[in-house]
Amino acid sequence: MDSKDPFDAVRSMMADNLEKIGGATKSYLDLLQKGMLSVPNANEDQISAFRAYIDRQVAANQAFVSKLIAAKDLPEAMKIQVEYFQSQMRAAVNDTTQLTDRIATASQRSAG
Repeated sequence: MDSKDPFDAVRSMMADNLEKIGGATKSYLDLLQKGMLSVPNANEDQISAFRAYIDRQVAANQAFVSKLIAAKDLPEAMKIQVEYFQSQMRAAVNDTTQLTDRIATASQRSAG
């Protein structure tokens, strides 16, 4: 009788698919950035900031899925999900703060 965990094959397939998706996502983002930069009067700093934001989100999502795939049981999977949710909430607060600061700075420049 085979004592191997029946979910090992599924985990392996999911890990392979995650790697393939990562490569496809990078190619898509490279193409998107190139397209955005080709627009007349494109703001390279804003496009670079947007790309960095998307790259961070993609990396966080891939790390989350990798950890979730490796979870040994339901309690560990739930813990991973809670930690991911908390990290996403912290990131959202940080992003909102940065955006608010940028808007305030732009408003001050246009008023002054």
